[in-house]
Amino acid sequence: MSVAEWFDRPAVPVAYALLIGDVASSFGVGPELFEAAGIAQDALADPDGRLTAMQAGSLLHFGMELSREPGFGYEIGLRSSLTSHGVMAFGLLTSATLRQAIELGAEYSSVRLPMLRLQLVEDGDQAGVDVQQTFPLGTVRQCLFDLFLVGLARMTPSLTGRPVESVELWFEAAEPAHFARYRDRLPPVRFGMGVNQLRFDAEYLDLPFDTANELASRVAQEQMAGELTRIGLSGEDLVGRVRALLATGGAFGLADVAQALHVSPRTLKRRLSAHGVTFHALVSEVRRTEAMRLLRHSVLTVEQIGAQLGYADAGNFCRAFKRWTGTTPGRFRVSG
Repeated sequence: MSVAEWFDRPAVPVAYALLIGDVASSFGVGPELFEAAGIAQDALADPDGRLTAMQAGSLLHFGMELSREPGFGYEIGLRSSLTSHGVMAFGLLTSATLRQAIELGAEYSSVRLPMLRLQLVEDGDQAGVDVQQTFPLGTVRQCLFDLFLVGLARMTPSLTGRPVESVELWFEAAEPAHFARYRDRLPPVRFGMGVNQLRFDAEYLDLPFDTANELASRVAQEQMAGELTRIGLSGEDLVGRVRALLATGGAFGLADVAQALHVSPRTLKRRLSAHGVTFHALVSEVRRTEAMRLLRHSVLTVEQIGAQLGYADAGNFCRAFKRWTGTTPGRFRVSG
């Protein structure tokens, strides 16, 4: 799928457009917001309707411009709640643990915001949800990271029973001047971290949810899979789905990925072969891409990055990295 085709595909729920409109209205912005973004009012009447990524991006852009509020993304995140996310919220609440909820969110994030990709990261006694863009986001890039990470933090009490102050937000960018006005309304925040993440104690990952229900969770996943099909993102080809699963930071085994895709390992290998790739090649590709990204944009050590990518020891990771790039992780980081 080309970038142009992706941006023109109706994929973003109307519910998010209405939330953006509500936030804008608190700054005195009325229907002119939707007019500026080229969104007709009747397009907002269908609760199951969806906007294109281009329309959603325009809505954010004009929301920031007309409200004259640089913290527009923070405001959206602060006014969102778990129930803002429809069937995704049901899937998260009925998951067995926070780990399972994050993995579900990573697998089906494109049902809600296809312009972002999520993955679980584990770093010793700390863990997090890493957020990356799937396509160029232009002027709304920081606003989107702001609203999404603050929105994730707002879910903390509902999912873990812990206060929102128990999590920390990491932003790639430097601290903006307007943050001072929001400091007391947000959980602890760190800027200039090279990554966009929600961070928390790793022990939260495997604590059981009081609302867990295996049958209900399966129903939610089936509904989300159906939504992906309806909006034309389910098959963003098989290769893309395998890449996305591998990039979640979980097991890199063929059986694990096949199970997540509800096919047998033999079927998965056959379908990948039909696309001209092998599972082993995709694993190497994802590991290489993630290794380069983390070396450039995170504070993790070489040993931690190797472990996160599934290497038993740093030596194996360093040898693989040199095979991919012709240099060592340490030299790559210094040169970057």
